[in-house]
Amino acid sequence: MSRTVVLAGASGYGRGYLRQLAALEAAGAVRLAGVCEVHPLDDEGRTLVGDRPVDTDLARLLDRTGAEIGIVATPIHTHQALGRQVLASGAHLLLEKPPTPTLAGWRELVELTRSAGLVCQLGFQSLASDALTRLSALIREGRLGELRGIGAYGAWSRTDGYYRRASWAGRREMDGVPVTDGALTNPFAHAVATALVLDGSTGYGDIAAVELELLRARDIQADDTSCVRLRTVRGTVVTVAVTLCAAVESEPVLVVHGSRGRAELHYTRDLLVVDGRAEHHGGTTLLENLLAHLDDPEVPLRSPVDSCGGFMRVLEAVRTAPDPVPIDRRWVRRRGEGDAARAEVAGVEDAVRTSAERLATFAELGVAWASQGSAPSPDPSPDPCPVPAPRTGVAG
Repeated sequence: MSRTVVLAGASGYGRGYLRQLAALEAAGAVRLAGVCEVHPLDDEGRTLVGDRPVDTDLARLLDRTGAEIGIVATPIHTHQALGRQVLASGAHLLLEKPPTPTLAGWRELVELTRSAGLVCQLGFQSLASDALTRLSALIREGRLGELRGIGAYGAWSRTDGYYRRASWAGRREMDGVPVTDGALTNPFAHAVATALVLDGSTGYGDIAAVELELLRARDIQADDTSCVRLRTVRGTVVTVAVTLCAAVESEPVLVVHGSRGRAELHYTRDLLVVDGRAEHHGGTTLLENLLAHLDDPEVPLRSPVDSCGGFMRVLEAVRTAPDPVPIDRRWVRRRGEGDAARAEVAGVEDAVRTSAERLATFAELGVAWASQGSAPSPDPSPDPCPVPAPRTGVAG
């Protein structure tokens, strides 16, 4: 069954969705009804869109096209309003991560989705990997023994041009509106969300405690080098340590520590390593999974909006935490010029990896540049207005 789709955001990250839609349309699975974009399309964009309407007003485009699905791949602080417009039109929603910059905004989308009887899938691409499904099964079946903890680490680098490309990049808020961009909540949001899925702790109330260390090497509002340690109601310790200031980049890895085994999930590569044995897996896309679910509700969504409470607990803790602590200049090296210039934090690659291995914070590891970076989370617990989330977070 071919379904009509409208895409909001066809440049930047949204370009990937536009290419995917073109391939699915060629296969007869969808029909691109139109594109909402506030900036002029480049040559590739114009070719992919063809003669379909391009509008700067999403609500108007949805009304004009009668689309069945709306994809929102726009800046974080626009997600709630645009997602609301999609649902109000009666269309199902595929919303990029993070879903909203505030916990309250996510709750509103959950309620709107439920009350309208619609479906909302979130853009945590790592949750569509068969490698995650396989690892979840190993944990559930006890193949790794008792779960002792989950660590995650990532070491990427962002250029000055990355932060200049958009007014919202690296911002906690803009003109009084929450943005909540930052290493933990945006580039490495997948690591946080995937770790919680592996533990089956996807609900807001599944998180017992949050510890944060938010730091920044750059002159920005948001964190670019950070560590969060969670304790779930199940008793699992989950630690995520990441940086956008690496001298040597490496893809993010989740490490599952079991009493009888160890597993590493390289989620950007669909690679699972169990006790040293590598397994390469495939997967689907979240759009394909959404289409399959709409055709057959027995096909579960890989990333449903109401299974994001645990991640949103972390995002809200980051949003309401004190400002990230600047890393002393003596530990930061600048390389390159112009838009290609980068900031590199000394030894950060080893620090994030060791945090995941030991389930320890930067401060506990004695990392010199993090000695002033520990900040207690203003954890909003107990939850004054909980949104129930299913405890079926383990993929599979």
